Amino acid sequence: MGLAGLIFVAAPTTALAASYGFNLFARVAVQCTVNHQPTGFGAIQGDAVSLGMFREYCNAPGGYELVVTYAPGTLVGTRLIAGNDEILLNGSGQAVLSRAQGPRIQERPIAAVPGGNGFDSDHLDLQIIPS
Repeated sequence: MGLAGLIFVAAPTTALAASYGFNLFARVAVQCTVNHQPTGFGAIQGDAVSLGMFREYCNAPGGYELVVTYAPGTLVGTRLIAGNDEILLNGSGQAVLSRAQGPRIQERPIAAVPGGNGFDSDHLDLQIIPS
């Protein structure tokens, strides 16, 4: 009877060597924002006028476009400068200011050089469009 008790207690240990794993999958929603900080208005260099700073954030894996919209027919010939990016507005009411190839967080100064009609609009909108 004592021998049977010993055999029952000495169970094989190979079952304890098995391993287990988990596959975890998380989905993060794409979020993109751009915030304008109106600081430091005034001439900065030549005819360029500072429009402040803006902060862009976008976690889109495929990147994004930073688009400026304004009243159609206005700001013809205005040069818009954001950090190292520069565009010439043609009065269409919309233009791509810059493109990013992947997710990005950055803060940049923004300035403008008026066209022939000066600043004939008081409104510029910046928006991020994920790719």
